Amino acid sequence: MTTFNRNPIEGIMALSPLCLTDDQEIDYDGIRANIEHLESQGVHGFVQLSSMGQVNAPTESEFAELTDVCVDAADDITCVIGGSGTSQREVIDRTTYAEQAGADGTMVELPYMLPLEPEWVGPFFRDVDDALNGDIAVMVYNFPPVTDCNITPDIWREDLLDIDSIKAVKESNMALYHHDEVLQTVADDVNFISPYDAPFWHDSQLGGKGFIGILTWSAPKLFVKFYEECRAGNHHDEWVREANRRIVRAFGDMNRLPDAPAEPYEFGVLNALAEIGGQNGGPPRKPYRPLHDEARAALEDAVEPLQALEAEL
Repeated sequence: MTTFNRNPIEGIMALSPLCLTDDQEIDYDGIRANIEHLESQGVHGFVQLSSMGQVNAPTESEFAELTDVCVDAADDITCVIGGSGTSQREVIDRTTYAEQAGADGTMVELPYMLPLEPEWVGPFFRDVDDALNGDIAVMVYNFPPVTDCNITPDIWREDLLDIDSIKAVKESNMALYHHDEVLQTVADDVNFISPYDAPFWHDSQLGGKGFIGILTWSAPKLFVKFYEECRAGNHHDEWVREANRRIVRAFGDMNRLPDAPAEPYEFGVLNALAEIGGQNGGPPRKPYRPLHDEARAALEDAVEPLQALEAEL
């Protein structure tokens, strides 16, 4: 069983929107209120500054203030600060600041200004580990469409599993042969976190320990129950199967919004989902744009079956 110095990276790790005001300033009060809401709903943790257009959005001073606000707002909920950057130096600066501030974890993606070679992956994460004091958990984030470098099962076995600070992985290469092999390679040593809500029904049967919550904002109590039932092994319970069917359908619909391609609009989708759930979102930081009215209406329709099922709890 993986152990941690601080709160564990497991369970539902909701992506926390980078809330902005209309004049593009960070709404720290809105972010604090969102974190407090997640905790009140029983969500296990959050990730601030995911890669969804957010990781490069804050300035250096904003990153520090945002980290301090998140750590202060988190009580029993797990606080994970995105430590990715465009260079190794920036990653180390961010992860060490998050550790000193008291964050439980940091999510680290390979720098992706230019493609990396696979043999550089191990040394990169070892250098990050060397810079840390052992008080913060690193969640490795693998997303090869962005980084142009895939962290394979062999890289895990040969280079990463013996790095002390690595306690979790967010695996966003959804090629089934890769995804499942990584899961079964690391599950006994590292908490495998599904990259979004929909794959958890499958992943939890193979040892997955949690998922990144995106749709979670629309119906948090539903997702907490779904997580608990899956972890209890009740995958074929009638309610769990129906919840899974609706989650998978909602995720597909979310990625087919009219005239709103998924990747350019991820930032806007996350903020809109928080607002649909009654919480704080606001516009994305430019050049990203919020959803237009037709796409926003389609997103509301996509999550309505989830909210209806939650209302029955």
